[in-house]
Amino acid sequence: MQVSILIIGIVAALPSGGLSWSLFTPSMPSSTSATFNDRPRRVHQKPVHIQMKVKVALVGLPNVGKSTLFNAIAQKSIAEAKNFPFCTIEPNVTPVPIPDANLLPLANVAESKKALPANLFLVDVAGLVKGASRGEGLGNNIIVHVVRCYADNDVIHVDGKVDPVADAEVVNLELLLADLSHVQRRLEKSTCTGEEREVLQKVEIALENGLPAKSIGLSSEEMRLIKSMGLLTLKPVIYAFNVDEVDFALDREGAMKLAESYMKQLHYCDLATSFFLVVSSKFERLRSEPVLELDEQLSFIRLPLLVKDVLDLALVYTGPGVPPGRSQTTKSHILASPSSVFDLAGKLHGDIQKGFMHAEVVNAAGLIQYDTYAAAKESGTVRIEGKEYMLQGGDVVLIKWK
Repeated sequence: MQVSILIIGIVAALPSGGLSWSLFTPSMPSSTSATFNDRPRRVHQKPVHIQMKVKVALVGLPNVGKSTLFNAIAQKSIAEAKNFPFCTIEPNVTPVPIPDANLLPLANVAESKKALPANLFLVDVAGLVKGASRGEGLGNNIIVHVVRCYADNDVIHVDGKVDPVADAEVVNLELLLADLSHVQRRLEKSTCTGEEREVLQKVEIALENGLPAKSIGLSSEEMRLIKSMGLLTLKPVIYAFNVDEVDFALDREGAMKLAESYMKQLHYCDLATSFFLVVSSKFERLRSEPVLELDEQLSFIRLPLLVKDVLDLALVYTGPGVPPGRSQTTKSHILASPSSVFDLAGKLHGDIQKGFMHAEVVNAAGLIQYDTYAAAKESGTVRIEGKEYMLQGGDVVLIKWK
């Protein structure tokens, strides 16, 4: 199963030690996101298993800075960013590593030649306008909604003026209309029967009355019945308020308070489970200049971590424990609980799962206290687990198989 996300970013860095590395790993808490409750709440109704691919969808009106932010996060010019609407016609996609302070130390312990972080996939969706409900982003599991908050006479606004709340509501309405069209097409099918039809009829009534699907309190069983629909108004949303570079650099606290006030004005925005952050696409575009110091408030660090928290994802690792002479790669894997070590074996290779004997498991924080995996094992830190063992975030796993 795939998890989708709209916009996230990373930066390339090459630390010392000779390892092949593609992610800046600052020392930071597990989440640097801004929410009404200081830390994100978990939003999955039901857990899913280890994911092969995580996608993040980036939406917003034309000329709100999506493509500029996309390029800054991706550290390359992929999306065309110009001063006219619809310069993004087809979605742009790029992999973005999740910032991870454990991966490089684990690779050093393992004496691996490479350290490969887990990736999210950032999708820059074409700009929306009134009447443009075409269902872009279907299949994505989380939406990053970029909202323009800066005034710039040189950058055209599709409605002629900057109004963050009104702009956000336009996009929210288009997402709602896309869902309504999708639901009605499904209801026209003769294969839509029984409990599925009952749930979709309930959703249809809500959407026709301007209510997003997540506002009507569907049960976990009802959610399961229509999960394959991928309804946009059931997905978690992160609002990215794009501010002027001066406000971002010199008055970030004021920008945060203003963004919080916008959140409170949005219809059907649940302050307990809605998430936002303040970004500046122009500031991020310029951050590579030598005069700018790396800022942990930048979206290429904060957004992937916020996405990870919102989707209740964790990281597990493979590589340590392989004899140093054969240790090619230490790798992190995205985990959505509950997943067993047997599930992980299947993700790595069918033959590994088929020949599974047992797994050696140790917590990453505990392992990196030692110079070598062998030293950790001799201390009794590493334990043996069977195929029923349920993985925990931060587990380092070495699977023994025939």
